[in-house]
Formats: sequence, C-alpha cells, structure tokens
Amino acid sequence: MANALKKGTKILIVVLVVFAVLAAVVLGVAFGVINNMKFMTYSKSKLNKLADNYPSHEVGFIAHRGLSVEEYQNTVEAFKRAAADEGTWGIETDIWATNDDNFVCMHDKDSIEGIDNVRNVDLKTATTTPLKDNKERFAASFDEYLKICKDAGKTAIIEIKDKEMTNVELDRVMDKVKASGAQFRYISFHFDKLKYIRSKLTVDKAELQLLVYQSMFNGKEQDEAIKLDIDLSCMYQFLTKKTVEKFHKAGRKVGVWTVNSARDAMCCIADLGVDYVTSDVRMEKEIASYIAKL
Repeated sequence: MANALKKGTKILIVVLVVFAVLAAVVLGVAFGVINNMKFMTYSKSKLNKLADNYPSHEVGFIAHRGLSVEEYQNTVEAFKRAAADEGTWGIETDIWATNDDNFVCMHDKDSIEGIDNVRNVDLKTATTTPLKDNKERFAASFDEYLKICKDAGKTAIIEIKDKEMTNVELDRVMDKVKASGAQFRYISFHFDKLKYIRSKLTVDKAELQLLVYQSMFNGKEQDEAIKLDIDLSCMYQFLTKKTVEKFHKAGRKVGVWTVNSARDAMCCIADLGVDYVTSDVRMEKEIASYIAKL
C-alpha cells in the first residue's frame, strides 16, 4: 500500500510539473501573439502619428552577429558589412573560449564543422575549420572582431554566451577589450557573469545589459539589475511599456532583439520608447523607407 501511494505521488508530481511547463509555454506564446497583434492592428493614422514623431530620442541600431542578413553570422565578412553601414551604431557577437586562452566569435559551442565543443581546440583550429552551416565561411577571432569595431568607430556589443566561462576567462576578455581601444558594452543572459563584470568595472567604465526573453515575470531580477546599473534588453514581442518606463525612471536604458520588421522597430522606438534595436538588417534605412511609404 505504501509503495503504491509513493508511486502515485511521484506520478502526480510529474504530471503537475509537465502541466506547469506547458501552461508557461502557452502563456508565453499567447502574450507574444497579443504583442505582435498590437503592432499588426495599429491603424494607419496611429502609424502616421508615430512616424511624425520619429525619432523622438536617440536610438542605437545594433547589427546582430554582424550584418547577418547579407553575410553569414559572426564572420569577418558580416562584421565588415556592419562596420561599413552608416546606420549601425553597434556590432553584436557571441564569444566562446578556446583551449589556448583565446576567444572565438560564433553562436554556439558546436558551430564549427566536426567540433562538438570549441573549448577542445585552439584558436587556429577554430578559425580555419569551416563553419557547420556554411562550409565557405570561418569563425572570426575575438581580436579580429574588436579591431573591426575599433577601426570603424562602432561599439562592440559583446555577448557572454558561454555559461561555463570562468572569472579568470572573463578577466582575460576584459583585458583584451581594454587593450583594443574599442568602444564596448557587455551583454548576457547569465546574470552572474554580468555581476562579476560589474564588480570589476564601475558604471562609468562599462555599460552592461541583461538579456531576457520576457519582461513580465522577472521583477526581482530587474530590480537587482537596476541597483547594479545594468540595462535591459528584451525579446521585442515580450516587452511591455511599463518595463521600459520602470528602467527609464531609474536612469537605465532598454533595448529589443531581434527586430527585422521596420514597422515593428518603429513601434518599439516611437511607442514603447526603446533606446536600442538589434536587427539582422540595415534597420535605420529600413525604417526610413517604411516611413516614406506611409
């Protein structure tokens, strides 16, 4: 009898956990659809009004993994395309550590053909082995990326993607960035990485940005970010105007990712009031073209 009750309890717990996960997914999707519908259902007169007031504040356009709609992401070619674009303020990349105390730019640890984890190889191997999804392109080194940003006067938007990155490795990243002379900011989904960087760099020496998927259900984390002078960047479908106002009231800034629709980008800027827009396209030009056709 006791064993049966124990087994029944375990089954109930599993069912409840599965239900909770599914409920969270459904709620998240529903919220995203509602936000998308909000932009999609804006009247022509409302869009014209937003366009008339655009831009009402300074906005930084960030090239997502370089100008990745024109060249394969996180490559020298993509970074150079972004560097040549007058409308691009910052160039974003994801960095990973190699086994010889260097860093490489790519989206995932297994982005290189035949390599499961870039931590297992040195920088030369990482940058001379073709990428898994594009055999004609190679990952850029972190040093190459920083030089491109510095030479073009673009802000390096450095995402700490590797959750296994140690504090010693983060110190090495910061040393490389400082030595490069490039303008920069660090971004990450991993709050602990940003906290460590903030402990090393005061707000006047480095701007940081916490990446989140949604802005409704992580209030405590947002409050802590504000206390540490850390900005917010949210998946644009899940950002609320209330969150933007909360960060602005505290003197912090808010960005959105990854916005490839000119209409949605304009609404994020002119209606929600965001300060940064990350996109795969030349978004400043896309918005100008969109407004001209309204």
